[in-house]
Amino acid sequence: MNILVLGGDGFIGSHFADQAYSDGHGVTIFDRFQYDRSNNLEHLRGKVHFFPGEFGNRENLQNALKNQDIVYHFISATTPATSWNDPYIEIDENLRHSVLLFELAAEQGIKKIVYCSSGGTVYGRKRGLINEESLPNPFSPYGICKLATEYFLNYFHQRNNIAFDIYRIGNAYGPRQSMKTPQGVIAVWMGNILRDDEIFVYGDNDALRDYVYVKDVALLMTHSLNDISGSDVYNISSGHGVSILQLLDIFKSVIDKPFKHTIQPARKFDNPSVILDHSKITSHFPGFKYQELEAGIMNTWLFVKNSQNKKLCHVSV
Repeated sequence: MNILVLGGDGFIGSHFADQAYSDGHGVTIFDRFQYDRSNNLEHLRGKVHFFPGEFGNRENLQNALKNQDIVYHFISATTPATSWNDPYIEIDENLRHSVLLFELAAEQGIKKIVYCSSGGTVYGRKRGLINEESLPNPFSPYGICKLATEYFLNYFHQRNNIAFDIYRIGNAYGPRQSMKTPQGVIAVWMGNILRDDEIFVYGDNDALRDYVYVKDVALLMTHSLNDISGSDVYNISSGHGVSILQLLDIFKSVIDKPFKHTIQPARKFDNPSVILDHSKITSHFPGFKYQELEAGIMNTWLFVKNSQNKKLCHVSV
């Protein structure tokens, strides 16, 4: 099929683009591509179509949607931290642009839209294992907007008969995650360690997260390509809660560079516990096994160090 990947040069989007290309699909990557260069997908240049554009630009989206079968939507202009004190940015930069996308996709006869939502924020403050039938109750602007976008997808499904899948993803981590944004504690900590900065640990053993390796996320999201007419909601997660202090212990055992850390109280925009039931999506992948957290963090650290060494070599040349 022809697949348009919005935000395909980003963290999760680029890994999905790799997976979709390796599965033999025609892939178009929609992203900004500053300086006419891809951050993560130069190895696919000439193999996939790079389409530079702005998400909120109607003409850009209309042109990118031509001759596509299915759209994967990975774009988000915000993080839970950045929108906590500015909820309007969620409406203006995420919700409004997503509704425009859905409208244009329906007009152009797109068969299905796949949306990357947030399992860490849409369910709100809940304890225990959370399945897709749990009542969403987001408390942050980020989660509220994610859920509103999900509901608008259902609206266009009812109004225009366009199919959709929603993936509520836990705490995704792995190679290519930005170390500069405040989202993604594993990447943020690794960035600080590289710069010899202190890392800040927010919370204690009650702060539980469900860390899932990005390549596992990309593979599981290919389920939508096997059922292009169906519509559903899926959690993607490891199904295993890890406290922030347990994560710190893993860092101490895996990272081969000394670092300093300070433990701070949990922040208001942080969800105290996120553990997602992944049985619904994994039922479609018999025998699937998730990457172990320790091995995934090691792989990510090796990628980060290698990328840093390449940058240093480039600067020295």
